[in-house]
Amino acid sequence: MIKMIAAVCRRPGMTHAEYIAYIHRVHAVIASENPLTLQRYVQNHVFDGAFGTRDDATHSQVVSRDSVTELFWDSFDAMGATFAHPYTQQKVGPDGANFADLRTTLSMIATEVALPVPAPGPANAKVMHFLKKAPELPLDEFFARWSQAHEQVLRDEPLVAAALRQATQSRQDPQGDGLLKYFGGAEADRYAGVASLWFDDESSIGLFRRYEAALLRANAVPGQAFYLPAASFFVYAREVAVL
Repeated sequence: MIKMIAAVCRRPGMTHAEYIAYIHRVHAVIASENPLTLQRYVQNHVFDGAFGTRDDATHSQVVSRDSVTELFWDSFDAMGATFAHPYTQQKVGPDGANFADLRTTLSMIATEVALPVPAPGPANAKVMHFLKKAPELPLDEFFARWSQAHEQVLRDEPLVAAALRQATQSRQDPQGDGLLKYFGGAEADRYAGVASLWFDDESSIGLFRRYEAALLRANAVPGQAFYLPAASFFVYAREVAVL
């Protein structure tokens, strides 16, 4: 299954609460009234997050991300058919200007890979960790090192392993680059992967900080660096299924 991920900032003059209310009560209705070839639509309502690293004095990130959209299709052809349809072009797409700062949207076309966790189960709090790939690495090598680092984190951090309920990697698929313009942000940074990690609730989601620290240690091993921590960021979110 193919997915599009879009990390969105609210438009100027709008509060975070107004933004969440609009995308949940208005935009979601418009999109779901005629889903076309869309198979699944998830809104991730952000309630916290951080960018870069503590030692990074010059970051390139927009600090505020108000939500992350995830849209799923069976194929690239199905995705293209949705974006080309008059309903999308005349109703769904134009509504974005009512809530989003389209210049700053970060979008990615990806395939999703589920990762095993020791204690799977339902969860109510989600971390989405956007990773900027080390520039010299090919994508396949980035994905391999990323997966190895995740496995190492779970071995090194038993508390995290016991609390983690689900984990996926959304891996950039360059075949979809031509469809990125739908969400705007043509000049925004590109990300090679997004890790989604689910915890029981908001009281346990802070364990991600231990996960992040262990990932940084794995990334610092000579010859094993795969991402740029100073250019990466994460959000804490509540997942809302629209379709």
